[in-house]
Amino acid sequence: MQVHHVTVGAGSSMGGDDPTISDAVRCGDLVFLSGRAAVDPATLKVVGEDFLEQALIVLRDIEAVLAAAGSDWRHVLRIECFLADAGDFPAWNRIWRERFDAPRPARTTVVSEFAVPGILIELQVTSAVVGVEP
Repeated sequence: MQVHHVTVGAGSSMGGDDPTISDAVRCGDLVFLSGRAAVDPATLKVVGEDFLEQALIVLRDIEAVLAAAGSDWRHVLRIECFLADAGDFPAWNRIWRERFDAPRPARTTVVSEFAVPGILIELQVTSAVVGVEP
């Protein structure tokens, strides 16, 4: 089975000169995205002033990685969501319902502390490739 590493733009350099992690890995008919947070991958500076702004930045970034990997939102199978504050859970549920029509993908939501201070949300996505029925 062929494995394809997906890098969007300069990739996630984590402050170094070259990509440290793949933005996604495509293996067969599945795409596994690395965790996405509202962080500039070159400087590790958090972007976005509040939860909603960070969430929208993350969703935009995920959409770009899905497209580069041959997938899209309709083919998302599972999302793992990490929140810095349990108080953002209702906002996350609103965003979730707006992004996905029923039946929605599988999902896990965890409250967690992040290695980079100021991150409010991180998403990890698993998707099928476009043209492959999930």
